[in-house]
Amino acid sequence: MTATARWLNRNLIVLSAISFLRGAHNSVYGVIFQPFAISLGASMATVGLLNSIGGMNGFFPTLAQSLGGWFADRVGRKPILLLSALFAIVGYGLFAFAGAWQLWGLMLGGIILLGLAFLSRPAISALTAESAQAGQHGSAFSFTMVAWLVPGILAPMLGGWAAEQWGYTTVFPILILFEIVTFGLVWRYLRETRAGRDAIRWRDLGGALVRALAPPKGLGAFFLATASDSFAWSLGWGLISGMLVKTHGFTVEQLGVLASVMALAWATMQMPIGRYVDRHALKPVMIFSESLGIPLMLIGITQSRFEMFVAAQFLFALTAATWVPVVNTYMTRAVPAHARSEAFGRLNAFRGTIAFPASWLGGLLYDWGGMTAPLLSNLIGSCVVITILILFVREPAAT
Repeated sequence: MTATARWLNRNLIVLSAISFLRGAHNSVYGVIFQPFAISLGASMATVGLLNSIGGMNGFFPTLAQSLGGWFADRVGRKPILLLSALFAIVGYGLFAFAGAWQLWGLMLGGIILLGLAFLSRPAISALTAESAQAGQHGSAFSFTMVAWLVPGILAPMLGGWAAEQWGYTTVFPILILFEIVTFGLVWRYLRETRAGRDAIRWRDLGGALVRALAPPKGLGAFFLATASDSFAWSLGWGLISGMLVKTHGFTVEQLGVLASVMALAWATMQMPIGRYVDRHALKPVMIFSESLGIPLMLIGITQSRFEMFVAAQFLFALTAATWVPVVNTYMTRAVPAHARSEAFGRLNAFRGTIAFPASWLGGLLYDWGGMTAPLLSNLIGSCVVITILILFVREPAAT
């Protein structure tokens, strides 16, 4: 085994450790954020607006990923990860002060910074792809995903319990600590996979932002399918925590249990599914994954018992465990290595551009028609995605 190969194998271990830490604080944040905003007096429309600003497919994550992918292909992957960690540290700090002082302005500033922390996602995807051997990308992505999921087995329950016992502001310093350790791991142990650095021509940055709005040649249908998926799920299921609190009176501790069950199921499924993805066509897996959203939405619309939502987490876990590695593997096979980070950034930026208003619209739908309206919209959106996948998406060439 060459020295380079040893470095790349070590990189996967470091990336998995980073995923573990980020999985811990993201799983807690995912449980407490919407109830935290509601506790400060936010309506579901306001919660949706905040998600549209800085949530998974929000405006600032979309902008950050487009810029992050472009810069990572020029200055390297590692500096982007370090900057991302700094954004997250300051963002969680603003959340803590927002809760202590009941200041909406600080909460808005915090969610913008947490959105900007998404600039590392294209670089992490590229690092994972470049640290894996040919033909093992599905397994590599699944390996880091499992590391991200494992802390979610216990962390959400513990975070929900701590928030119930001592208030939300006591949780945010712990999340800051996780991100400080992440910064140290990247700084000390992560090896750069981008050979050399390219000159940054700022006049080209505008072109990169424009390119982010248009899919690469031959990938239009795939980009449209993933963007439609992001829009549909942000519109409905992405607001499930807040909707369960407001509609059925679920506690933060109960939300933690739901998140923990989902993480345990997802972690158990992910590696076998990743190995399956390595050996089989990708398009059928994507169709199967999206189809699972239909029964999941029907459960959300028709059920109100906590036990039924616990059971639904297994279905949600299977949906996520199949969708995430197949999308990443599709991109790895479809684009050349030298442009991989920017390509991941373009994918994330394109679907974020399409999806960023969805959470706000979902919140408005909830205020108008309760849980049924956004979840039914999610169901219809999943049917649209399935149609696009069947009729227009082509299988990429194996690498």
